[in-house]
Amino acid sequence: MTLENWPVLGEEEVLKTPVFSVRRQVCRSPKDGQDKAFTVLDLPDWVQVLALTEDHRALLVRQYRFGTRRISLELPGGVIEPGQSPLSAAQRELREETGYTAERWRQVAAFRPNPAIQNNTAYFFLAEGARLTQPTEFDENEDLRLTLTPLDQLKKYVQDGAIDHVIMAAAILSYFQFLPGSEVKK
Repeated sequence: MTLENWPVLGEEEVLKTPVFSVRRQVCRSPKDGQDKAFTVLDLPDWVQVLALTEDHRALLVRQYRFGTRRISLELPGGVIEPGQSPLSAAQRELREETGYTAERWRQVAAFRPNPAIQNNTAYFFLAEGARLTQPTEFDENEDLRLTLTPLDQLKKYVQDGAIDHVIMAAAILSYFQFLPGSEVKK
């Protein structure tokens, strides 16, 4: 038996917030022909940036996260604005959150954070040759602190739980696992 997409019979927005909207979707099961309701979160796509300085330090930011009610250690990143490419969003977010710009950019991966209920994509970029070029420009509700971290410390942060945000962990581990020459240089 082949696996099939579930036809969407109808949908309605049940909640809209500044950050996301919630949609009720009715689909027909190809397996049993029954109509079933599901909840989908409409979220914008976003970017995360692993920015490396010439001396192999990674730029991380610390910021308060309302969901966990704690300070989180993360890669710079944020929402892709309407009409903006993932790369230009990554460059903007790095500049706004850290004041750094980078010479070389490469998209490393694109992840679906939770396809069971979310419809967005998180894009992960590597930015090399990062250097401080301007002051930060935080959004209204941002209060970030920059941390320059030796590259070899990043994997340890994931392993010991200092970085516990799953998208950050996936991005960092992708760097070490999949990029040629990404082993830590001593």
